[in-house]
Amino acid sequence: MLSLMGYSLARDAGQLQKGIELCLKAITLNPHNSDHYLHLGRIYLLANKKDYAIKAFRKGLKIRKDARILEELRLLGIRQTPPFAALPREHVVNRLTGKVLSMLKLR
Repeated sequence: MLSLMGYSLARDAGQLQKGIELCLKAITLNPHNSDHYLHLGRIYLLANKKDYAIKAFRKGLKIRKDARILEELRLLGIRQTPPFAALPREHVVNRLTGKVLSMLKLR
């Protein structure tokens, strides 16, 4: 509830810093709840801090594959990280592996 309150304060009252603080406190108290990262990412978007929002969303996805977080990233136009981060995104191994993982619904 703490992170939701923070998001509500940021969205409805424009208290972005207070909202961020509440979300970070919620994460400290319960770091395994993806909702906290969703709310934090949304506040960062309200604050025009897209990079921070993306990081928060990705941390939330590591906890649980949340459809709301995936939708936020889709709306931002963010692609998934390549299967092999050491190789360029365009490398044939990354492209083929990504296609295979998508076909198998593992991504």
